[in-house]
Amino acid sequence: MLNKIKTRIKNYIRHEIQNGFDELSENSSPPDTQSWEQQITIQMPPKPFVNLSDVSEYRMMPTYLSPDAMDLRKTIDAYIENDKFPLPCTEEREGYGGDRHFEYWLSGLHDYFNILKNLKKHGYDIRSGHSVYDMGCASGRVIRHFLCQEKRLDLWASDINSGHVEWILKYLQGDIRVFQNHALPHLPLEDNSLDLAYAFSVFSHIDTFDLAWLLELRRVLKPGGLAYLTTHTDHTWSIMKPGDTIYDILLDHPDFSPELLKSKLPLEKMVYRWRTDNSYRASVFYDIEYIRRVWGKYYEVLDIIPEGHFYQDVILLRKN
Repeated sequence: MLNKIKTRIKNYIRHEIQNGFDELSENSSPPDTQSWEQQITIQMPPKPFVNLSDVSEYRMMPTYLSPDAMDLRKTIDAYIENDKFPLPCTEEREGYGGDRHFEYWLSGLHDYFNILKNLKKHGYDIRSGHSVYDMGCASGRVIRHFLCQEKRLDLWASDINSGHVEWILKYLQGDIRVFQNHALPHLPLEDNSLDLAYAFSVFSHIDTFDLAWLLELRRVLKPGGLAYLTTHTDHTWSIMKPGDTIYDILLDHPDFSPELLKSKLPLEKMVYRWRTDNSYRASVFYDIEYIRRVWGKYYEVLDIIPEGHFYQDVILLRKN
């Protein structure tokens, strides 16, 4: 009798332990769990791309951006003539520009010219042989203009989305070395190898490791090299209004209220974060004085340009 009781107890304990392991396994690694890459990157399944024609086909489309306001060195048609690559369809550019395809192309040309203009204000020019890196390149909105309008540059680009990398590899047939980066602060680039690194609307979404990313960019920049970064600041906070993309996005966040905009930015680094299936998604705001004080520990802050990229400010840094 005693042996039967012992056997039942052992079986019960064995059963409970097995159930515990089964529950742990189900909670930590469900059968449909995503691959580990999806935790730090965006992995898109292979698919055929549907492209648009080159920009000349959309030259007469209406646009809110005016080429006349860009202080072009040549006619707009001369820049169009230099770019014979296809345009990505709206889906491949994450919806940017909608069906206003000429405006999408112009927005990249506009930011390319703004980089050149703002660098020149501080005595810098992009010249043949210089190394330029586009961090968060998407499907080449800006880097295509460095490729098409400049000569003999050493061009690098990366994006967290594998689909964007694949598109550039297939359709921007030129000297752009593009790779997929991930959310952790590491770039497979040599120390002191770049003259310029730029990132449009990237640091506005880096909620963690932002300082480590600044230091990683500093590592790959040459002494005296420049970082041209855009982000939301307390100035962005002060001008946000209904209808602005960032305002409408924040309305979906439980910690945001339009009433907050009646006061200054609550924190010197304000993070609104959502958890998604792939990774965190965030909108980040910095107080300008925080940028000067903290980012200024690692770089010389050359300039802060309010609304230098739509409603985001441009932060121009030099590796000292």
